[in-house]
Amino acid sequence: MTGLESTATGLRGRTRRAILDAAMSVLAENPSAPLSEIAAAAEVGRSTVHRYFAERTELIKALAVHVHTLSTAAIEAAEPACGPPIAALRRVVECQLDLGPIVLYVYTEPTITADPALMAHLDTGDEVIVEVLARLSTQRPTTPPGWARRVFWALLQAGYEAAKQDGTPRVQIVDAIMASLTEGTINADQA
Repeated sequence: MTGLESTATGLRGRTRRAILDAAMSVLAENPSAPLSEIAAAAEVGRSTVHRYFAERTELIKALAVHVHTLSTAAIEAAEPACGPPIAALRRVVECQLDLGPIVLYVYTEPTITADPALMAHLDTGDEVIVEVLARLSTQRPTTPPGWARRVFWALLQAGYEAAKQDGTPRVQIVDAIMASLTEGTINADQA
């Protein structure tokens, strides 16, 4: 099974998903966690993990695809093309925060970032968010291309970190991200 294949159905699919879900929670907390810890969290033996993923790199790449699939599904469920753009954007922020810090892991893990085909795949799925941002954007001639998209994902990263490190409540994080997107973070009048 290659890293970009979808999750199978039936018992084999449920076991594979349990391993990937366990990897999401374990690696988000401890990126260097051993496979035995992931196996324990999935309530399977280490040999079962190896039957599904012969090498750690296979598991990590499959995890990246799994997280991307969840992210894309969450974006679709948030219906960002419906309703006022600000409300749509808030729904997307809320659904992406639910994925938590595993997103940081996926987009910074060297095993993943070193794979150009995988990174190209992971760089898709947020086109509708880009469209919403474009409708709201106040692009200046000096703004680099794709800046609003980068800011959006950087603010989500900050939100994951605030939740994990500081225990900041989710609603406060969503409000802060939305305020940063719509109002900025500094008052130029006080400068």
